[in-house]
Amino acid sequence: MQVVYVDAFNIEEPLKESCACIGYFDGFHRGHQVLLDTCIQHAKKKNLASALITFDPDPWTVFKHEKQKHLMTLDDKIQFAQSYGFDIMYIIQFSLSFSQLSIQQFHDVIHKLNVKCLVCGFDFRYGHKNSGDIHSLQEQSLFDVTVIDSVNFSNLKISTSRIEPLILNGEIEQANDLLGYIYSISGTIEHGYKRGSTLIQIPTANLKTKEEYIIPCTGVYAGYVLIDKVYLPAMINIGCNPTFNNQNLTIEAHILDFNQDIYEKHARFFFSNHIRKEIKFNSIDSLKKQLLMDIETTKILLKDDKLIKNTRKLF
Repeated sequence: MQVVYVDAFNIEEPLKESCACIGYFDGFHRGHQVLLDTCIQHAKKKNLASALITFDPDPWTVFKHEKQKHLMTLDDKIQFAQSYGFDIMYIIQFSLSFSQLSIQQFHDVIHKLNVKCLVCGFDFRYGHKNSGDIHSLQEQSLFDVTVIDSVNFSNLKISTSRIEPLILNGEIEQANDLLGYIYSISGTIEHGYKRGSTLIQIPTANLKTKEEYIIPCTGVYAGYVLIDKVYLPAMINIGCNPTFNNQNLTIEAHILDFNQDIYEKHARFFFSNHIRKEIKFNSIDSLKKQLLMDIETTKILLKDDKLIKNTRKLF
């Protein structure tokens, strides 16, 4: 997949003729995936390159002058788009100047990208003060437009704003249903307190991740650790280890039936099921007893994992 970083005020032409979908696409949930599928199908029918247009940084970061939390980093989006099968990914540099483009100027940007057909959601807005919408898009004649209606789940629209609180509340199974794959975060395996391998004798791998990610609420999860392109079943804990009165939040995984040195390696943690909330135990023995029970629960839950097949295709 070709990744093109775009300065909207200085687009280097010529670019391939394409059918493109457009949006910020945080999380690439099931609703987004309908846009992606439609775009790729149209591109094949029209013998065009399939393209995905997104923006960086987050528009809210520009407007509010503060960092925002996300389901995906830009690197995650690039990997997802490539795995999905897109030929091109356009990343438009979002700025105050870009947000102030008129409706016609925005159309001109899409035209200069050599987009012949644009696929967008029914609620897509653009231009100065969000003055542009699907009606103004359909009225222009520079490129064709396909509008995707709302994609619903349980009679409600699937949206990033609906998924985020589910993850924050530990309702990870519902979040995954809306995403269409297992939610994950990535980072580097780092040294922890080593209590797992010494005091408890249940070793864990600690993940140092980016602050940008939305982190699931504290507790114990069944999931996977992706290392060197291999999915390893794991029990994952997020919390401050209250039994040991820690102050810092840690994200650590006990990888089942695994005993290799993976320090400093890149890893991705997938959260399949929420097992229980974080608990403070009276003793190390009672903590270990519960963790052993959590490991057995993890094994049972992962046997019936319906989304792992979809997830493997994307990450």
